[in-house]
Amino acid sequence: MEVLISAVVGDLVSRFISFLAQNYGTQTCVEEDRRRLERILLRMHMVVEEAEGRQITNRGMFLHLKTLIDGVHLGYYMLDRLKFQSLGEESVEDDEVSNWSQSLAVSTFSAAKRLRLAVAASIMKNAPVAFGTGSTTNLKRVLESLEAKTADMREFVVLLGSCPRLPRQPYCVHLYMDKCMFGRHVEKEQLINFLLCDDSHHDCTHISILPIIGPHRIGKKTLVQHACKDERVCNHFSHMFFFKGDDLRNGVFAFNNQAASGKYLFVVDFIFDVDEAAWTNFQSYLQKLPGAGIKIVVTGRAEQVANLGTAQPIRLKSLSQEEYWYYFKALAFGSMDPDDHPKLASLGMQLAALLQGSFLGANILGELLRANPSTEFWRGVLSSIRVLVREHMSSFGTHPEDLLGRNFPVNFGSAALVGGPAQGYLVYDLREAGPAQSELPKLTSQELLTGRDIPVEDKFEVLVWRSRIPPYCDYVVTYEKQKNHVAVRKRQRKS
Repeated sequence: MEVLISAVVGDLVSRFISFLAQNYGTQTCVEEDRRRLERILLRMHMVVEEAEGRQITNRGMFLHLKTLIDGVHLGYYMLDRLKFQSLGEESVEDDEVSNWSQSLAVSTFSAAKRLRLAVAASIMKNAPVAFGTGSTTNLKRVLESLEAKTADMREFVVLLGSCPRLPRQPYCVHLYMDKCMFGRHVEKEQLINFLLCDDSHHDCTHISILPIIGPHRIGKKTLVQHACKDERVCNHFSHMFFFKGDDLRNGVFAFNNQAASGKYLFVVDFIFDVDEAAWTNFQSYLQKLPGAGIKIVVTGRAEQVANLGTAQPIRLKSLSQEEYWYYFKALAFGSMDPDDHPKLASLGMQLAALLQGSFLGANILGELLRANPSTEFWRGVLSSIRVLVREHMSSFGTHPEDLLGRNFPVNFGSAALVGGPAQGYLVYDLREAGPAQSELPKLTSQELLTGRDIPVEDKFEVLVWRSRIPPYCDYVVTYEKQKNHVAVRKRQRKS
């Protein structure tokens, strides 16, 4: 009997020692891979920063630069996952999602609704599938991907040396993320190259048209405004004019019957579909201008806009989750170092995943979080946004951001926001305040989200956000007290 006990104890001890050795070896390997990733990111970041200071005209180099930028964001996102994932925040959320999914499994919902709820459950998992919980396998996969990119970087660096340098931007624009255009560097340079290119000899009509296509509030007008304010573009064109699609329909473009000679730039923003007759009339009018070259930039959401172009369109898409976290982190932390606040960083990563790349959401919540650097407050915001997303995904199969983008009402329940009003609200008609609106609402989204100075009226307007970069848009939304939740849900489903 003693021999048997001794053998069992010996086997358990040997297994325990083997487990400790294997665990230590794994941790050592992960630490070495993390240091390798930091060194690779340093090299890639230097090349990207140098490339962004050069005037690139080669399309292939633009594509390569885009892959390098995506790789930098991917690498930094992986580092943050490794730093902040072990703080216990994810396990809480996973338990909530698991319990929620189990409750759905025993319910008597229809198959269609179960499908919507399955989609909602996947969204509530804030981490990308590619990373999971930041395992060693995923880290090695990222390392292999970035090492392949750096191996192909030598030719790019050599070609970069032949590109002229751009005028340096003021250093202050890099200190405040909310006061400069984030990302879109490749798209901006492509747009500027189109505007500066002299292709009048290719077409007897001397009119070149570039379409810019993307979803609502993706940054089309912001991109165009920043390109037009570039010193190279300002010095190239004698005249710049900005119109809307309705202006073409109403004949507002007939601005001057005695137009001067020079180079013209026209920017036309189509909010809805293109009026073919108005567009033809507009082009006929431009044929009469005495300019040496005419460039037109058309922006819109409809694919119909792409058919107007004489050049390949620029298509704007939502930021990837890795790139969006880079942007959201800068807005939420400001001058704070996320490494000094790992709990906040963990909560922030989960919150950024819930926002689905919304620029408006990042600026609103980023300012709110930056003003309240408290773990309890950030956790409350995360919980509130999670409830909001969960309710709309389970009821309508659509993210609240998508509903607002399609001008459908969003149900802000009593637990929707931290410190907000106990009364639920219906939020709709998110819009840009035009010149016809002489006075903006005094109530801001920051005051509403924290429960300060809530109006007693059943319906009121709120100033959601004021952009600090061109075209300096002011966003306004309507709040209305919910009197009948059932009626609200029926109205949304019918829409």
